[in-house]
Amino acid sequence: MKKNLSLIFLFALTFLFSQSSMFAPYEAWFQNSGTVTIYSDNSMIYYTVDGTEPTLNSPSAVNQIAIPVSQTTTFKAFSVRYGITSPVETVKYYVGTYPTPRLFFKPPASWTSSCAYSNIIEPRTMVDFWEPGPQMPSACEGWKKVNASFAVGHITFNNCLVYSPFWQTSPSFMTATDIFYDFSNGLITDPPACLLASGEVAQKAVSIKIFPNPVQEILKVDSEIKFLSYEITDASGKLFESKMLVNNQVNVSKLSSGLYFLKLMNADQGLHYIRFIKK
Repeated sequence: MKKNLSLIFLFALTFLFSQSSMFAPYEAWFQNSGTVTIYSDNSMIYYTVDGTEPTLNSPSAVNQIAIPVSQTTTFKAFSVRYGITSPVETVKYYVGTYPTPRLFFKPPASWTSSCAYSNIIEPRTMVDFWEPGPQMPSACEGWKKVNASFAVGHITFNNCLVYSPFWQTSPSFMTATDIFYDFSNGLITDPPACLLASGEVAQKAVSIKIFPNPVQEILKVDSEIKFLSYEITDASGKLFESKMLVNNQVNVSKLSSGLYFLKLMNADQGLHYIRFIKK
């Protein structure tokens, strides 16, 4: 009986850990500055404010701590309650203006309109968007363009005919940078000549390739950009791994089969998301 009660107690704690955020406010954007509160009742909290993984040697507080922020800051924290350690939670709080990706899309010639539907990952928000999303104005030579409403998020291009038998849509892409997607040819790494000529983009995008994809064990990165570290997440944003990038290779052998996103980070704090499939 005692064993069963212990199991129920552990399950309840795990459920509570999974259902609530340790960070307030939930909206992770301040216009000028603000205060972030990290809290967990009857717990010891361990946290970092530089994006590194917290440990039992990190700064700590009992039950809660309020931290003022005046610039964009990445918080990570976990709590220990009755000897049970919660998963690490990560929230990036943005302050002031922040760069948003530009979304370029070339639809099939048969489409009469194009829309861009987005789901925001960063800054964290309670705002939901409804399909099909805003209609995209023309840029040049059949290309459409719209500015994203996020720093990091998912985007899906479609023909605006939601709830119609003629509904067509692209795959969903997770991005933090400008994206160029041709419905017929897929993602492209170089902006089309007409966009360069029109001044929509200042220069050619730097190519970033990962291979093999799908991958069984080792994922290789090929790019002119020198990346320092990486994270692996799924479509929901759940973090599976965060490490320094060594020899432009990522060992994914321990991942379960499925769809993942590789977030690559360079010295200029630039972020690049690339989707890959683990066999």
